[in-house]
Amino acid sequence: MFIHRTLFIHSALFIHRTMSSRLPVDWPSTAEPPPDTLDADPARRMGWLAIWFTLPLFAVALRLADLQGRLQPLFLEVFAQTRTVEEDLPARNGRILGSDGAVLADDVTSYDLLVHYRWLEEPPDPQWLRRQAWSRLSRTERRQSALVAHEMMQAQARQHRLWDELSLVTGIPAAELDQRRQAIQDRVEEILWAVEQRRAEQHAASATSATPLPSARPNAAWAEWLLHLWRQFEAALTQPPARSDHEPLVIREQETFHLVVAGVSAEVATEIEAHPERYPGVKIAVRTQRIYPQGELAAHLVGSRVAAAEGPRVSTGRGGLERQYDHLLSGRRGRKRTVMNRHGEVLSTNIVSPAQHGRDIVLTLDLPLQRRAEQLLDAALRRRPPAEAADDEPPRSGPASPELPQGGCIVALDVHTGAVLVAASAPRFDANLLVAPDPERWQAALSDPRKPFFPRATQMALAPGSVFKVVAAVALLESGVYDPHSSIFCRGFLDRPDQHRCLTFRHYGYGHGPVDLGDALCRSCNVYFFQGVRRAGADVLVDWAQRLGIGRPTGIDVPGETGGRLPSPGANGGRRWYAGDTLGLAIGQSSLTVTPLQVARLMAAIANDGELVTPHLVASAGPVAISAATAVLETRPQFAHPEPVPISGLHQNTLAAIRAGLHRVVHDPEGTGYHSVRLADVPIAGKTGTAEVGGGLPDHAWFAGYLPADQPRIALVVVLEHGGSGSRAAGPLARELAQAMVEAGVISGNNAVTARESAVSGR
Repeated sequence: MFIHRTLFIHSALFIHRTMSSRLPVDWPSTAEPPPDTLDADPARRMGWLAIWFTLPLFAVALRLADLQGRLQPLFLEVFAQTRTVEEDLPARNGRILGSDGAVLADDVTSYDLLVHYRWLEEPPDPQWLRRQAWSRLSRTERRQSALVAHEMMQAQARQHRLWDELSLVTGIPAAELDQRRQAIQDRVEEILWAVEQRRAEQHAASATSATPLPSARPNAAWAEWLLHLWRQFEAALTQPPARSDHEPLVIREQETFHLVVAGVSAEVATEIEAHPERYPGVKIAVRTQRIYPQGELAAHLVGSRVAAAEGPRVSTGRGGLERQYDHLLSGRRGRKRTVMNRHGEVLSTNIVSPAQHGRDIVLTLDLPLQRRAEQLLDAALRRRPPAEAADDEPPRSGPASPELPQGGCIVALDVHTGAVLVAASAPRFDANLLVAPDPERWQAALSDPRKPFFPRATQMALAPGSVFKVVAAVALLESGVYDPHSSIFCRGFLDRPDQHRCLTFRHYGYGHGPVDLGDALCRSCNVYFFQGVRRAGADVLVDWAQRLGIGRPTGIDVPGETGGRLPSPGANGGRRWYAGDTLGLAIGQSSLTVTPLQVARLMAAIANDGELVTPHLVASAGPVAISAATAVLETRPQFAHPEPVPISGLHQNTLAAIRAGLHRVVHDPEGTGYHSVRLADVPIAGKTGTAEVGGGLPDHAWFAGYLPADQPRIALVVVLEHGGSGSRAAGPLARELAQAMVEAGVISGNNAVTARESAVSGR
């Protein structure tokens, strides 16, 4: 090519010099031409003419040889050009199952119906119709225009027939399908118009005027112009012509599939895939969607998932167990690579990476008990707090409070393992609302002042009231201030009749008289604990509260757990610590706050001879949720949850004395829980509590205990936010749930441990 260019330029320069010479040619006046000129030798002249004509032809011949030899594969590559498309292979997330196998969270397979754009375009693209016709004709038949026209009409008829078939198989009216495909076509044509406008703007900006022919230029300028001329000549020979403004532009959206019907049934998907000849241009796309079959049941614990923004994961956990065990639950998409020609026809398909399904997790939750607990809470939130209380509840003047309880929680766990059987909260929300939000329901939930999205079991920290006297009892006995039989005289108040009083004094004007530890727990004597903590000091009480797990998260396998607040003289938020703070702390007031889980673990430690368990919700991880090709299912591994930790310095005689007092709370006629908690079928031990909140609001109602009292298996906590009396509001719920446990066989009336309970607790 360099030789061609040089010959071209030199020849042109020679002609230029000859034509631009200002010296006239002085031919001899004789009839015969000079002997040294071309005119004197015709043969020589013809030879030079032949050379001048042959050289350009020789250059063209060389170029043709170059095109047919070296550059031929480059031109053929345009026709053999392929397009590679990578698609995701759907994967399922693992399921969340209750201890009985009931499904709390699952992935369901959905099928979407997609149609290629050319099969929904109206009117059809003529070039596409021609390709459809050619695909059904031989090479010889393609030369017959009548046959081609006939096949084009047949292709158009197949397109119209396709939509009749789709209407029949999906049950969607043809008019509605026509609206859907018209909407798709309008959207694609808008994109095409925008691309054409952009291309026209770019073409106008890059357009340049033709280079003018130089008149009188120096040789260097002529050489530059001739080089430019040669480049145009070379480009004309070696490059394809530029796209004409009248040639149609094709965008990607015109060569791909578009969603027409979302969520068709499996039967419809099977019918379409089984008869591709009846549904040309139609593809079924498989996807998975997270659902929560139980709706509100344990919604705060289960959490939700959100589609993964990037990466192979199908989705990521957004809260609760879905987030905590995302590494097990999350499925990972596979990748499929498809190679197509320039007409969109599939040439090959291969799996780049297979899909990996998530693993199931099995919970310790007893779903029938969980449902019963939620029902009890729902009913309690519709009842107003009682106007009067008994024993350890403060009296109220006037009618019942107009306020309804704002929320509630019930927790039940295995005292030996920490396996959570019940963790109910109210109010709640439907977990499916987070998957497919309904605007009205979503707004109603957000505007509800009771905060239905608030996970009360793990994050609601309230003053415990008299329930905290169990901690104070441990501190007083272990510090030596009292022994189990030490007795004090309660006159109804500590120093002055107007403060630091027992509630019997507020009710009736007299105290409890002589009381020991059992009496103080049974009848909830404040003065007993006021006197003891005054002698022991706040530091002793705080130390034992910390040992018993107060003031820090329990470690349950749900994200976002709070640890409440344990005030102390050294950590009181910058406030000065007063003697009244110590006295308030002794009876679960001051600025102390605890969570239901912390109180449940406290009761478990009293019941199991002084060990702190770690509450947990997941018992095991199951096999792969859906196994496509594996013949051997993996075994189900048990989770290695932390072992119970013995509480240092806690003696068995202390625990025995406290357990005896808690038993009396429910079974002694003078006990604060005798009328509301006692159950004939099974002995229950526990403590009622009513935490004052001030501001004219109803108090927080608590009951915390364990059952059976003589062979403890289950720790139980009930709390109602602004529920009023602990014994009258929370106590009956504890009794009802205990009765449900007996009826369900979790525990039996003769205190025997059932096989179901052993399976739930993992023992």
